Amino acid sequence: MRKKIHSAKEKAISLKINLSEKDTKLLRKYAKINSLSPNSAAKKILKDYLESNIEADPEPSTNQLSLFDNRETDIFDFIK
Repeated sequence: MRKKIHSAKEKAISLKINLSEKDTKLLRKYAKINSLSPNSAAKKILKDYLESNIEADPEPSTNQLSLFDNRETDIFDFIK
């Protein structure tokens, strides 16, 4: 079994939700069809929904200013 490693910025939160009887039955049916526990099913449903409807934060870009730094270039670097 693989262990998920959490980064320092990532913190889990705990949610308590109240579902109607109808929603509870649907959740249990979904969990049974997918061989999951109701908690795992709820997490999967929420994760899938958020991934499809919310844009992920862009990855931080690296410092590209060094591309324009003055460099000493030897003319023999270009000869092969």
